[in-house]
Amino acid sequence: MTFSATEAAFEGFRVVRRHPLAILFWALAYAVFFAAFFGLFGSSLATLMATTESMEGGQASPQDLEALGQTYFGFMGLVMPLALVLGAVLNAAVARAVLRPAEKAFGYMRLGADELRVLGVSIVIGLIFFAVTVILFAVTGLVAGLAAQTNQGVGILVGVLLGLGAVAVVVWLAVRFSLAVPATLAEKRIAPFAAFALTKGHSLPLLGMAIIAFIMSILVSVLGTIIALPITVATGGLSQLATMDGQSTMQILQAAGPGLIAWGVVNAVFSALQLAVIYAPFSAAYRDLKGLPHD
Repeated sequence: MTFSATEAAFEGFRVVRRHPLAILFWALAYAVFFAAFFGLFGSSLATLMATTESMEGGQASPQDLEALGQTYFGFMGLVMPLALVLGAVLNAAVARAVLRPAEKAFGYMRLGADELRVLGVSIVIGLIFFAVTVILFAVTGLVAGLAAQTNQGVGILVGVLLGLGAVAVVVWLAVRFSLAVPATLAEKRIAPFAAFALTKGHSLPLLGMAIIAFIMSILVSVLGTIIALPITVATGGLSQLATMDGQSTMQILQAAGPGLIAWGVVNAVFSALQLAVIYAPFSAAYRDLKGLPHD
């Protein structure tokens, strides 16, 4: 079976048109995540922003850098598991909206076996990418270093060429695994290599589709920034947190709650729109390549 890259690239907008309530559910999920994140890390986030601002002004001390590192890794350690679960739920919801449009209750969101499988395939592919990237760039650095021992210019040239080749391999792998989530949802099994086989011979159309979807997501982001600009100008947005270093989360909410809530709502809505625009095309491509019926 074949598919139209340009048709599939705009599937996210069709999902928004057909199922606008789903976007509201996804925005609500983002808003809950933002609220939980701020509830856990509001005070630490203010410290992080204040430290970052001082570093930009050239005023960071070694203690500031150490505190910045501790705060950042603390964020990553606690936020990543929550973000992975949220990502699995929302990615499965987008795929379900395209592949099983009749199951639209709760904005296509569930928390069950499908989501666990999507989480599993996301972790598997993430580990594959991590391993391949580390190996490719380690080899690039080693070969370029050996070449530089003979001639510095040759070493730089070899490093650039091998680096570009490594990037090309990573992009190629990303395209070949790009249908793993819809394949996993549709086939009810963790199926990264089934998606790898399905994309054979379609890498360039899929890459073109992904580029178009990415450009569309950037336009959505720009629109969101324009709409959020008056709120940011009026309230200071997140940047006002830099002036609240040392205050508790409750004190921050009392001082800046309305502005932070407005910022969170706007960003939740546009994050949901970007989710549809970026991920729905891959489910549409899977549907068309498998010859499944359209909505």
